[in-house]
Amino acid sequence: METNEIRTSLKKALASLEIAEFEMNRPHEDVVSMSVCYGARQSLISLLQLYLVGENSAPSSNIKELYNECLKRDNRFASIDLTSIRCNDIQHEECEGRYCLSVDKVSECVTVAKAVKELLLEKLKINESELK
Repeated sequence: METNEIRTSLKKALASLEIAEFEMNRPHEDVVSMSVCYGARQSLISLLQLYLVGENSAPSSNIKELYNECLKRDNRFASIDLTSIRCNDIQHEECEGRYCLSVDKVSECVTVAKAVKELLLEKLKINESELK
């Protein structure tokens, strides 16, 4: 994948995460958890896939598989806990249309996606402000 393609994919992943974060910043009773769930999941899968670009690994849309591949390459992933993400071992395609509806649950997904984002930006040596 070319550098421009990586940057474009990264921008899309961060946009999905931004939407989820924006939604989470609304008053608790106004949060559309389905929107947060979708954005966080999309972002997390994309960020994990981007972390593995150029590596010899089978493409996957399963969060747990992607995470385990990232963990093999970077032990800092051990600090990220996926247990709070209900869809972590489901293929993304199978997860479509199924969302966590608890604001607390989707908040945890956003937190995990943000942690992966930080590791990826550090690996790519990109400041997030450069992508805006």
